[in-house]
Amino acid sequence: MLSSVQKIIMRKCVSDGCKKTSEKKTRFSIIEIQQGKLRGTTSTDYHGGKFFKFLGIPYAKAPIGELRFKAPQPAEPWSGVRDATKEGPEAPSPDLYFTYFIGSENNCLNLNVYTKELPKDGPLKKPVMVWIHGGGFINGSNKSAMNGPDYLLTQDIVLVATNYRLGILGFASFKDPSLGVPGNAGLKDLRESLRWVQQNIEKFGGDPENVTIFGESAGGAAVQYLTLSPSTKGLFHKAISQSGSALNNWAWGQNNAQQIAKHFGYKVTDEKSIYEKLIKESAKNMVYAQKRFKETFQSGKIRPWGPVVESPSSDAFITEHPVKIMKSQGAHKIPMIIGYNSNEGIFFELVRRTIPGVGLPKDLTEELPYEIEIENNNEKNKVIERIRKEYFNDSQGCNEEDIEQIYKLKGDTNFIYSVYRSIKLQSKHSDQPIYAYRMSLQSSLNYFHTFAMSKYFKTTMLSNFLIKFCGNYIPSAKNSVVGMQNRIPKKEFVGVSHADDLFYLFSTFFTPTIEKGSTEDLYIQKFIKMWTNFAKYGNPTPQLDAVLDNVQWVPVDSNNMRFLEIGPELKMTGDIDKKRLKIWDDLYDSYEKISN
Repeated sequence: MLSSVQKIIMRKCVSDGCKKTSEKKTRFSIIEIQQGKLRGTTSTDYHGGKFFKFLGIPYAKAPIGELRFKAPQPAEPWSGVRDATKEGPEAPSPDLYFTYFIGSENNCLNLNVYTKELPKDGPLKKPVMVWIHGGGFINGSNKSAMNGPDYLLTQDIVLVATNYRLGILGFASFKDPSLGVPGNAGLKDLRESLRWVQQNIEKFGGDPENVTIFGESAGGAAVQYLTLSPSTKGLFHKAISQSGSALNNWAWGQNNAQQIAKHFGYKVTDEKSIYEKLIKESAKNMVYAQKRFKETFQSGKIRPWGPVVESPSSDAFITEHPVKIMKSQGAHKIPMIIGYNSNEGIFFELVRRTIPGVGLPKDLTEELPYEIEIENNNEKNKVIERIRKEYFNDSQGCNEEDIEQIYKLKGDTNFIYSVYRSIKLQSKHSDQPIYAYRMSLQSSLNYFHTFAMSKYFKTTMLSNFLIKFCGNYIPSAKNSVVGMQNRIPKKEFVGVSHADDLFYLFSTFFTPTIEKGSTEDLYIQKFIKMWTNFAKYGNPTPQLDAVLDNVQWVPVDSNNMRFLEIGPELKMTGDIDKKRLKIWDDLYDSYEKISN
């Protein structure tokens, strides 16, 4: 019999490699927004409740031709009734699982809207939640295969899931002002989608004066970037940032003309010549070129694609480094939920198994964040020794036997500490509630933990099936499958991996049927109730509720870092990881150097 992991990957191959030959009879609904009329359809949430969905709606012009790499322009009107019953394309990118090319530049700037009720006689004013997907700013999308609305739509909200440009297409950044490519096109896409929400969401029953943005990983970092940009004020009113922060150094890019030239093999070095060559490249070539940069998320290495600090202009997104803004004034003064998972670094076991050439660090110097600048070698050696003792005791810290502590270190340097720091800095400057959490909930829905720990890539039956099936339907997936076969973990890790919180918010193409009243159902409802309560009221626990274990989530203040532990039972805790994270407080206070 096939294991659950085998079934998951089989469904992925089938969903991408085969087209459905028949569709169930559906009901259609027509509404009119500023750009024109839309025909949507209906669906049911996982408890059987009905909702409406309008898919693939363009919120901006297609970023092609002269608009490639540039800030988005508002969508143009259309005549007649536009079909909004099918999802639009992803932004050009590698597939999240098998890395083959997906997407299209034409209409990649689209969004999906889901609502339980459409207005009839007047505005409904439902709270709006705008989802921003993660993927390291290089992959991911708004598609329901990974962001299914089935859980959130059990509550009375309007959900928007938006796309934005990724990789080189979203984060090309040139210093030459005459080229008009300062960077941050992907973040400007998100800003444009929020402007679209302000203009149109009432037509779907939403309240433009009650908009909550939320995202995870790079989506969580994007949420914080949106709260740091002066140009976004008034576009949203609350924010939820999950396992990602604008203070994470993997969320910082650079002026990357030379990196682009290197990965494409261009011989020219001046920015204008590089740009003239790049503008003629296909999107597929760009995705494959950027893949030559191995995305290992080493904290000691700056990434080529990501948000950058722009020179001041009328359309600039951010003109000062996020660390400087958070230290001096903080982000927008709005209610926020900010948190992380208990063992984010387990995710790197999955990275190690799926990206050829990624292995253990050669020494701990590779894990020292690059913004920690220590010029004196003796002093640097003392810092490295302190890190080694903190995480590895008597071991050298770079051996297979230390793997669990290596990923604890990676989880802290790549995710947890910067999220923790964001909470402290925002609470220092803001008079609005900041709700902090640590997610430690484990169940059969923790799929990234399952993938990271699974030994099933070793089985002959699964390997042969994947190689044959994916080789036939998705030829470029074959190498990814082959590369995964011999990488299995040496031991089971305890804790919640990066991104495992997603499966309590969204259904996916591999999520099994959730039985009402099951443990998984109860855990999903905890998440959904808190997140949608926050969207409705600015408070995730406005009253005692048995579903939420009758717990009141108390916000932090500048003198008290209180966390909600999201486990099998909800409970308030103190600053649970303070002792372990103190080393990073000390190092950043002493050695952090940030320049625009």
